Amino acid sequence: MVKLTLIGMFCLYSATAWAQTGSLEAPATADIGSDIQVNWTGPRYTYDSIYVADPAAPDSAAALATATSILSNKGAVQVRVPDTPGHYELRYYGSREKAVLGRRAIEIVDVPASLEAADSAGIGQQIAVSWTGPGTTYDRIELHTRGAADDAKAMVGHSITGRVTPINLVVPETPGDYEIRYVTVQSGRVLARRPVTVTETAATLDAPDQVELGEEIQIAWTGPGNSYDRIELHPVGAAEDAKPVRSASLLHKSPVSFKMPEQPGDYELRYALRQTDRVIATEPVTVGAVETSLDAPERATADTTLHVGWVGPGNNYDTIGLWEPDAADSAEAVAGSAILNERNPLPIELPDVEGEYELRYRTAQTKQVLARKAIVIEPAGRLAVMFDREGEEVTGGHADGTGAVELILDASGSMLQRDSNNKRRIEIAREVLDEFVRNYLQEDQPFAMRVFGHKEADKCRTDLEVPLGPIDPQAAAQIIAGVNAKNLAKTPIADSLAQVPSDLAGASGPKTVILITDGEETCDGDPSRVIEILRGQGLDVQISIVGFAIDDADLKATFESWAQLGGGSYFDADSAEELSRSLRTVISGPFKVFDAQDQVAGQGVIGGADIVLPAGTYRIETVGASPEVIENVEIKPGELTRVSF
Repeated sequence: MVKLTLIGMFCLYSATAWAQTGSLEAPATADIGSDIQVNWTGPRYTYDSIYVADPAAPDSAAALATATSILSNKGAVQVRVPDTPGHYELRYYGSREKAVLGRRAIEIVDVPASLEAADSAGIGQQIAVSWTGPGTTYDRIELHTRGAADDAKAMVGHSITGRVTPINLVVPETPGDYEIRYVTVQSGRVLARRPVTVTETAATLDAPDQVELGEEIQIAWTGPGNSYDRIELHPVGAAEDAKPVRSASLLHKSPVSFKMPEQPGDYELRYALRQTDRVIATEPVTVGAVETSLDAPERATADTTLHVGWVGPGNNYDTIGLWEPDAADSAEAVAGSAILNERNPLPIELPDVEGEYELRYRTAQTKQVLARKAIVIEPAGRLAVMFDREGEEVTGGHADGTGAVELILDASGSMLQRDSNNKRRIEIAREVLDEFVRNYLQEDQPFAMRVFGHKEADKCRTDLEVPLGPIDPQAAAQIIAGVNAKNLAKTPIADSLAQVPSDLAGASGPKTVILITDGEETCDGDPSRVIEILRGQGLDVQISIVGFAIDDADLKATFESWAQLGGGSYFDADSAEELSRSLRTVISGPFKVFDAQDQVAGQGVIGGADIVLPAGTYRIETVGASPEVIENVEIKPGELTRVSF
């Protein structure tokens, strides 16, 4: 009996020793939905909780879903109170005891709320809503149909964060009576209301009645102009919800550029709203067939440039190309060029394989062929013009001169690379050019020099270092000595060539341009297009290219094509000796080839690259005041003809 009594006394002592209480200190009142600071004392167990409850509610754990947990021994926590006014009780709930250890009464009071906005707005427009109220994070400003239940789903709404006012709402695209509401986040109470009327907005479209296939037109419009409203094109009679043939967003701009389809027919332009796809304006437009034709000879020579005249839509990236006669219209062309900025005629580099082909005008969008023309590609002949003695050393220009000479030197970062003798490319180029201007240009020869890549890294800069004038060898050599390649500098070949007309504006007679480079264009230019423009302007210029230390076969082929377009030659130089010989060859022996109609059929330099010519009889003349002439040179298809001066 004594033992049992001792055990009973121990249990009573233990229960007394572990009994716990808590206390709470907080404001007597608080605004609805606000965060208050609650100071507390208690067991300090992690995950003890403080929450707000109805005083009549039982001390159960059911309210813990909205409780604030005590996660540290700090004596204060932030507690969010309900957003419905009334008398409440703060409670300290012990996680181990599973009981409320402390209480404090608190009154939650309402906060006046108000809304300010325009009385009306056009369909789909954005309106600014200014508000006052509790400003509890994630309270909402919502738009409802007028008369909708308070718990109805909003048509559109935005949460309040950071107490920002005003808040922008995009109203519906259906006219009618609506209501803006301030809605609390916890209970969904509506604290303020404001009516707004959404009105219809008239819209118009103004475009040509008749357009060509693939034509880009300008469409002027009036209307709501809401972000991502759009103009759509549909076949006449298409359902309002049908997928458009094409569309363009308005983006607050009028007029809007709009590309028409390449299929003829009757269409309808529609102003479609962003949210509902509702159409509020239409405008008919007819896309008509365009007369399309190709102008080219019935026969052409392989491996030459054919200039094809055309009549047609002329849309950018329409293509004129060469196909085998039985090739599908969707197949890749054997050769071709894209129309840009209505360039006409269009040059096409013909393949080196003879045979029967078909020229086609093909649209850019749908690959539709609008015109065809049969053409026969005949084998080309080639002409090599040499000096009298094979291997003759060229030591200077003709006595009667070659006209103005311009050097364009690449001094970009790649020219800092070293050769097998540990010598930088730019050093080799400087030494060769020093010798060239001192010893191989004639006295008073018109001369200019442009350099790129030597002044700024990561730039596409090109500079005329020696303006056009009679050659001053000493001064030119000093400028050349000061040129050094700049690491990471870019290679603006196209832009440098584009400056040639202004660089040589004061020169008369034939002009020779020599580009020395060790790399490809890196400034997004199109050197071949620039060369075509230079030659098309009637400028009497011959452009030769010296590729210095080029080991890329594709790049060599590109340079060869540029030189061919420029009426000059391509030279491959891997050493100082080859670089020097290339320069001397260019200035020592330019010539032109004339056909039976006395038209220039080609040009080059003596000892330079072969010239591709159609079969026929030609006259060859050196360039200068007293030209040397070779008459009746017969070029045979598929054969190389050699002549010598």
